[in-house]
Amino acid sequence: MNIPRTKFLLVASLLVASARLAASTEAPTLIERPNATSGPTQVSVQIWFVDINSIDSAQQSFTADIAIVLRWKDPRLAHTGGGVAHYALDQIWNPRVVIANETNSVSRRLPESPDVDPDGTVTYRQRYVGSFTQALHLRSFPFDKQTFRVQLVAVRYRPNEVQFVPDKEWVDAGLKQAAGIAPSITLPDWTLEKWEIKNMVYALAPGRELSGYAFEFTALRNVQHYILKVILPLILIVFMSWTVFWIDPVNSNSQISVAVTSMLTLIAYRFAVDSQLPRLPYMTRLDTFIFTSTLLVFFSLIEVLLTTILENRQQAERAKKIDRYCRVIFPVIFAIASIAIFVKPRD
Repeated sequence: MNIPRTKFLLVASLLVASARLAASTEAPTLIERPNATSGPTQVSVQIWFVDINSIDSAQQSFTADIAIVLRWKDPRLAHTGGGVAHYALDQIWNPRVVIANETNSVSRRLPESPDVDPDGTVTYRQRYVGSFTQALHLRSFPFDKQTFRVQLVAVRYRPNEVQFVPDKEWVDAGLKQAAGIAPSITLPDWTLEKWEIKNMVYALAPGRELSGYAFEFTALRNVQHYILKVILPLILIVFMSWTVFWIDPVNSNSQISVAVTSMLTLIAYRFAVDSQLPRLPYMTRLDTFIFTSTLLVFFSLIEVLLTTILENRQQAERAKKIDRYCRVIFPVIFAIASIAIFVKPRD
């Protein structure tokens, strides 16, 4: 049977209106926080680092897999059903929590759908996977340790409106501060020392402070890689440049050849390790060591040129005397400089 066009449009309009009315009845939009006149709304937090994949000193960031559970009570959502009710996150009041230092690469692996118990307790679970920014203090690089932070912020609420607290269920279960890090994480070049939870106010702007909650962990850089693949090859290049002091100035061609080869080897070495070093506006310990080594190799080349000139002027004994002095002076300078650069406590 054919239905006239006007009747068809009327039926369709009624169906759409009914659907909208049903949706609004099932999931009321709650703008104000619950019990707003009774002090700050408490939001309990559980944080668990499933994994910390890498720390990038050059980009000043770290990659992690983090599970976060937020829980608060909203009596307006209490219901008589036997199980939990499900809402879309934007249909009910929530503390609008974001991670302040997440990057665009961070993905949310769970649906934005909190569970509501019959007594009105709301539980929101989310898993964040990706890269998080962290300003690092690298003057002691690579002999440094760093503190990394994941900062939760309630973007619309001040500390007197929303208060973050460790989740009591996890604390009662024996998990200190309702947080932790998995014992098996894929972080080969760092060693975790400690972690802690902080109620940390987030200063969005002068006079605009938002309620915040931070998980911080301290990691110690493992230096074996830099000793074996960066520092030790550089030491060998410096030692190679000193062999000119044991070559008779009569063989000036051999001296110049060794000195120039050492300098070119050092330049090639600098290009090879450059990608492993952070680009910073200040000098790190390793930068200072590389710069000192470069100067010593360069001055070895200058010394060879000086002794060659003396030999050409028939002053061979004077040239040999300078070589003998340099056999002691250069290693002593190198040793003192190395001690001054590296024999310091870590920051």
